[in-house]
Amino acid sequence: MTEKELLDRLAEAAEADPGAEVGWVQHRVPSKNPTAVYSVRIPVDRIEELRRLAAERGVQPTALIRTWVIAQLDAASAGDERAQQWENDVRATIDRLRALLDERTAS
Repeated sequence: MTEKELLDRLAEAAEADPGAEVGWVQHRVPSKNPTAVYSVRIPVDRIEELRRLAAERGVQPTALIRTWVIAQLDAASAGDERAQQWENDVRATIDRLRALLDERTAS
């Protein structure tokens, strides 16, 4: 079930009995990975694009932003190693393409 489907079901249940009291349960064990809120400015003309992409993926825009930021942080942490691997892969591909071209022109 996607996050949107879950939220839709919760909204439907809340609308069915608007006078119902909600009993919130506090977590007894603190989160292993606590989070913090960080404000980010995004150009207004890009917000609709963000919302559309998030809707296509069935997630909230904030969840999509969080996923992207964490992925970029992970990539930056492994930056030199990944960049070197990428460069090696590109060089190997170039060498292979040259060899194939040489074989083709030799025929």
